Amino acid sequence: MADKLDLEALREHLAALQKQVPTGEIDSTGFTKPQLKLLHEELEATIRRLEWLDSQLDPIKMPGSVFDPSDAQVVGKLIGDKLLEQKRVPLALVDQFYGSGVYALYYLGSFDAYAPISGTDTPIYVGKADPADRYAPDVRAQGDRLSRRLAEHRKSVGHAKNLKINDFDCRFLVVKTAWQFTTEHYLIDLFKPVWNSEMRVCYGFGKHGDSASTRGNTRSPWDTLHPGRPWATQEGNKPNRLGEKGIKKLIAAHFANHPPQYSEKIHPRRPK
Repeated sequence: MADKLDLEALREHLAALQKQVPTGEIDSTGFTKPQLKLLHEELEATIRRLEWLDSQLDPIKMPGSVFDPSDAQVVGKLIGDKLLEQKRVPLALVDQFYGSGVYALYYLGSFDAYAPISGTDTPIYVGKADPADRYAPDVRAQGDRLSRRLAEHRKSVGHAKNLKINDFDCRFLVVKTAWQFTTEHYLIDLFKPVWNSEMRVCYGFGKHGDSASTRGNTRSPWDTLHPGRPWATQEGNKPNRLGEKGIKKLIAAHFANHPPQYSEKIHPRRPK
């Protein structure tokens, strides 16, 4: 059998396979992987055509949209929006507490590269904290993962020579186990925070620490722009090729391409 099949041949083979359905034994041993891929694509196209035809023949029309509260994207948005309703608090003042979940960090300082979002309600970073037990049934079983993660970020900011911990606020929300990942994805897609690695701009803030003795690491853009974390300057840790100027250019381009979602300036709640 040739590796390439034309459309008519595909349909003939689909018809032949359909005859095998009643027996419950589908024999695909005579096909190569490229042929099976083509058959699968044609089958999907046929299903879509039949579904469209069915919708046209039905005198009762389908609704334009259906709200499914169990859909992962819907839940992510619901939890993400709930996080944004939480009161902003200084990162420096977050106490230890039980729970895992999601959070957002906000910048209030005067570092020039972050001027477009400084003092606004657009986060500079969003993240999640996974539970200590992946099947944790309650908040206590989740451990203190969320507050511990915020403490790690507080420590990272404290190490940076050109950042001040008092220039950071945060929002956080403890959520039921397993929903933190979906919510984090929703928030990153909504705000495109400049410090999140998915944006590939000033990433590296969320790293827990790298050992240059185990592998040759290139210093992250974040550690290049905000030097100070001890493990990021160990011998063997390679300087980032972009340098400070190059990273700031990427940040400027990022804000130009992704304007802050909420750009209104807020009133500082305390002296800077």
